[in-house]
Amino acid sequence: MRSDATPRLRQSLSFIAYEKIKAMILNMELEPGSSLTEMWLIEKLNMSRTPIREALYRLQQESFVTLTPHKGWFVSEISLRDIQELFEIREALEGISARHATRRLSDEQLQEMARFLASLEQALQEDEAAVVDPGDSLHDLIFSAADNQFINNIMTIYLDRLRLFHVLASGLPGRKRQSWREHQEILQAMIARNEEAAENAMRRHIRSSMQSILESIMNKSNSYQRDITLSPPGKA
Repeated sequence: MRSDATPRLRQSLSFIAYEKIKAMILNMELEPGSSLTEMWLIEKLNMSRTPIREALYRLQQESFVTLTPHKGWFVSEISLRDIQELFEIREALEGISARHATRRLSDEQLQEMARFLASLEQALQEDEAAVVDPGDSLHDLIFSAADNQFINNIMTIYLDRLRLFHVLASGLPGRKRQSWREHQEILQAMIARNEEAAENAMRRHIRSSMQSILESIMNKSNSYQRDITLSPPGKA
């Protein structure tokens, strides 16, 4: 009984360490390019070396951290190429999903979303930083209505990476209000049952999000600005 319990306990602690380290990365508590020493993590998470190390190797497989010979662990850099390539995928898939959802969502669902977005307008004017969801719920509604398991599976793979980019973009002053206006444009096209307009509005919103992320990176410290010098997609 004890021999079975020990591996399960180690696996559980490894998963907890993995979740906590990844959360620090996604919340930007650990900046891209910053060093990650095992001793610091042991003290920070109050865990032994084994689950910490197992968590780091798992995060390495998911490209959240890198191991440099003779130097140690580092939080992976955010590259311009990563952002551009991921947002190309996101623009195409979310545009298609918006088109499909426009003909599938009920009037009641659309009106409920309209009421929700309207309820955020005053809050955004009073305290933009306090608003957590300036329209993210609309994306969830669209994916649900689009009912395409392959699109959902692809987006799920990159969900954590998108969360990291979302944190970068939402920190810009005025970005949440701009995002809210973009979601309103998408929703109004859907209410009008204009599939082409809904897709185009979604594509514009995704491109706008990408531009905000790039702007945020350029406003950050030197550890971020290094990424801006990388070649665009298609070049070495």
